[in-house]
Amino acid sequence: MDFTEPQDLEETQKDRLTLEEVVDRIVPELNLRVFLLFLSALCTIFHAAAVTYVTALTGNIPYKDWECVSEECKSLYKVDGEDFYSQKTICNNDMVAGVNFTWKIGGRTTFTTDWGIYCKDEAKLSTISSIYFVGALLGLLCSTAIFDTVGRKRGAILGCVLITVATAASAAAPNYETLLVLRVISGFGLLINYTGSYCWIIEFAPTRYRNLVNGCYNLGWTLSYLIMVLFGYLINKWQHVYLGVAGLCVFSLAMFFITPVPESPRFHLVRGQEGEAKKTLETISKISGHPISFEEVDLLYDTRIQNYLKQVKDFLKYPNMLKRSLLCMSGWFLVSLITYAYTFGWSKIGKDLYTSYLFAALGGGLGYVLSIFVCRLLGRKRATLFFFGSVTVMNLVAMVDLNFSQDWSLEQVASLLGNVNILGAFAMLYLYSGELAPTSHRGMIMCLCSSCARAGSFIGPYVSLLYGVTDRRVPLALFAGLSVCAFVAILFLPDTTGDGIPETPADVSDNKGEGKNLNG
Repeated sequence: MDFTEPQDLEETQKDRLTLEEVVDRIVPELNLRVFLLFLSALCTIFHAAAVTYVTALTGNIPYKDWECVSEECKSLYKVDGEDFYSQKTICNNDMVAGVNFTWKIGGRTTFTTDWGIYCKDEAKLSTISSIYFVGALLGLLCSTAIFDTVGRKRGAILGCVLITVATAASAAAPNYETLLVLRVISGFGLLINYTGSYCWIIEFAPTRYRNLVNGCYNLGWTLSYLIMVLFGYLINKWQHVYLGVAGLCVFSLAMFFITPVPESPRFHLVRGQEGEAKKTLETISKISGHPISFEEVDLLYDTRIQNYLKQVKDFLKYPNMLKRSLLCMSGWFLVSLITYAYTFGWSKIGKDLYTSYLFAALGGGLGYVLSIFVCRLLGRKRATLFFFGSVTVMNLVAMVDLNFSQDWSLEQVASLLGNVNILGAFAMLYLYSGELAPTSHRGMIMCLCSSCARAGSFIGPYVSLLYGVTDRRVPLALFAGLSVCAFVAILFLPDTTGDGIPETPADVSDNKGEGKNLNG
């Protein structure tokens, strides 16, 4: 049966189709209309990485950029020579900014230099970076109820409003404590926004293009990362950097109302609103250039008015869903810990701050692009294993002492390659977890996974402190060991390559623990 013309449906009495089958048929090919449709939706997350990573630049402690102003400091220089301008010199000699030395950063400001955060107080910088993920954890714990009550898209909009307000207010933060509170609010909103946007967009993607849409979604994060690095390089005042990031938030918020992508039909179906789901699908079919009528179509779905307590009980009733969720949660925790340890440690690993972050951002984009092709070549499970295995190898290689030049070492190059692979693993986990989770519980499961990721993200910035207090091989060995743990966890998950998205827990409850192939 050709599903692309309205008259074809009239020839058949009440076609009974799953939502998966309908989406696959109304978007049979990737044409310009479909591309622009998804692009407009992807523009709603251009602020995400900038909001998350902004403290890495606005709070950078310029340990390599300072000069002596006291005789005591100058006398130390005569002893240490070339290795003098370092964190070790300032901290080991209890030097005081403004008394023994001054920061020499060419008119730039950071909140750490303005508020005297360095050496013994450096943990405050890690705290202000990590506290963001406490807010994110709180947001994600609330987001299940939000997504199941108001929908994916409207929930994401709510999160974006919170981020915009908190980021703009951060530019006027008078002290450390105020910025700390605003970072909690930003984290609370960002992960509601980002997770909601992902569920909203990926649920419109047909099976054959889901991997591509997932990769492009993560490229939006990379673009945001690059813009943040550009802001940090071009803008001298840390307050103005926050205003620039707030501008990105406004752009993303506006795109929610500009994009023609409606609320997810899956959200309507699990709430028993079949009429609304059909209207949504008809809208997408017209935009894709394959208009269809649903007057003679029955959608196959399980009506589930969501109840938080009942969803929790379902994990005990369906042990395969519980097992999959726990394994995914462990993977998210580990990948986030490693990712954010890298992200907030580039100032310690690389010689130049902005070069390190630029290559890290580009490497992230490369990781997301590679995830598309590696996934297509190897499938979901083996691609995820490939990336975690590569992270392990790169961290082991980084332990070797080898300098290529004054500015580049094997550690930096291998760490950048490790960053490429850990972000490839992150992209795969996003796709993989979404496909393993049944539609009726996807909001909760994605939120639980993201909550575990926030726990790992909270720890990550503190792990970067190890570079200043122990041998550089210690954090590298830690990253390698954690990657092995993630690799082992993925081994126990089924492969979803070629399978449709399960609609209910019953679809993943057979004896083998494999999901139903909804593509028939």
